[in-house]
Amino acid sequence: MTFSTRRLFSLYFLLLSLHVAAEVPTDNTVMVLFEADITEGALSEVRELMARMVAFNEPDEPETLVYRAFISEGGKRITFMETYSNTEAMLFHDERFTQHFADDLFRLTTNHRLATYGAVSEQYKAFATASGFTVEYSDLIGGFSR
Repeated sequence: MTFSTRRLFSLYFLLLSLHVAAEVPTDNTVMVLFEADITEGALSEVRELMARMVAFNEPDEPETLVYRAFISEGGKRITFMETYSNTEAMLFHDERFTQHFADDLFRLTTNHRLATYGAVSEQYKAFATASGFTVEYSDLIGGFSR
């Protein structure tokens, strides 16, 4: 059996495309979801704190791609949705958070849930553990962004 050069190239590119399709995604972004219940009577203080957090982070965190703060309709729960360009940017943000806002936020809220989505470094995991955070880590297996 003989193969023409054209057929060999076609076979080569077919195998190459199969190999590329089987690779693990290399997107370095990390998404974060933080949720907590607001302590009874603390809604106005939580709103003020969240506004300060947004104002503090926006000018000095260029690798924080998305930073959204939400309060549920009934004023019972807060949610932060965040996206960082990489795990180092998330670590930078969380180091600043622990220094400036963590004590107040944890005093005003209960039932915390912190989840990350994407590749998180061992350095970040060590920081989170040392800071007392309980984190649910999830690795990216596929998807796309537009």
